[in-house]
Amino acid sequence: MLLSYIYNILKFKKWEILSFLAILIALKWFTIFTFQPNIHHSIELHKCPVCFGISACNYIHEVDIALRDVYSVFAYFFGIKNVFFGVFNESRVVLKKLAQNFELDEFDRMICEDEAFSDVCTKSIKRTDYKINTNFREFVEKEISTSPIRNNFNGLKLCPTVRHLNALLNNVYYNERDTDRKILDVYIWVLTVLNPEPLILQILSADEGWPVSKYFGACGRIVVEEYVGLPLTAYYNEPWLRRAKLASSLLDAAYKFTYKNENFGFYLTDVSADNVAVDSADNIKFVDLENIIVVDKSITPTERSTTWNQLQVNTENFSCPECLAFSSTDICNHKVSDHNYYAICKILLTLNMNNSILPGGLLHDMPADIFESYPDIQHLIQQCVHPQTPLSRIDAAIELKKLLDIIIQKHKRIK
Repeated sequence: MLLSYIYNILKFKKWEILSFLAILIALKWFTIFTFQPNIHHSIELHKCPVCFGISACNYIHEVDIALRDVYSVFAYFFGIKNVFFGVFNESRVVLKKLAQNFELDEFDRMICEDEAFSDVCTKSIKRTDYKINTNFREFVEKEISTSPIRNNFNGLKLCPTVRHLNALLNNVYYNERDTDRKILDVYIWVLTVLNPEPLILQILSADEGWPVSKYFGACGRIVVEEYVGLPLTAYYNEPWLRRAKLASSLLDAAYKFTYKNENFGFYLTDVSADNVAVDSADNIKFVDLENIIVVDKSITPTERSTTWNQLQVNTENFSCPECLAFSSTDICNHKVSDHNYYAICKILLTLNMNNSILPGGLLHDMPADIFESYPDIQHLIQQCVHPQTPLSRIDAAIELKKLLDIIIQKHKRIK
């Protein structure tokens, strides 16, 4: 009876229902194609120098940030870090505020209530009268240090000492060479407190071959970065050989972060499939680099721990198989750690079907012919997650990358 009643409604009201649905769809796409976020309000240039910089102010208003697709709309309305997608000079870019609005409000309140920051209180400072008497360089050193008293390893951390901070920030100083050093120290301090991603993207410059998105500059409290492409999760169902190339690129990134710079090692502490994007050439790039431990490899013998020259090995926490367990202190007490390999293999490549983001890992459902010819692949993935002597985690990852590259090249020749 009830079903019959519903059927009659749908039968005689179908044109009204269809019209209503058409209006909803039209309104949806009208919003997508015409809604324009208020970039002027988001920049907050009047709060400088308590901002991210002004290097992009000459062109940021030329960026077209109309929400032109569903992904952009979702990121704008439901994203947690104020992210905008736009186009500038026919290239796609990403504009970021780097924090939620309430975090920025709390930050402003904090600096105005603390006498140590009275020089830069956003309620009283005049844009044309920057008189910085406070030594913000000292605040930067405190923020990025790994003092046991602070016991805070979030954000950008330099250890075991901060003595070579200038060397670490060399690219930042070069890019801002025309900026007054005291004002630049304020910019750097603000970023270390709120979100150090722009600093990290300059330290690990994409122009120098690092697998990260390119950093273009900042204007007030907005930064402009390269739009790399869709996140790694979008490639979960791609053909296995394509995913194999992505996996090889991930392992190459682990090597670069660990060994590429002879003076510093860079260890990613927040690896996830959402923090990795894929460019048009199927190369992976890390696009969210808010949390990273930098180990200074050039410390003096007196500054070294007794375990300094031993490889730091991350051990699996079997009580929490889904957790990325690691000791920041242990990483800082060793010249080299296998942490990057551990994080990438555990989070992105593991064969664990309970992985909620990438069930079975990026290399799931290996074709039978490839498995038959290269049965060691799964074993090497497991070794990278749970290393057993004599093969170390790093050795297993290097062998895995070699094997993937062989398979990729072989099938490329066949095609």
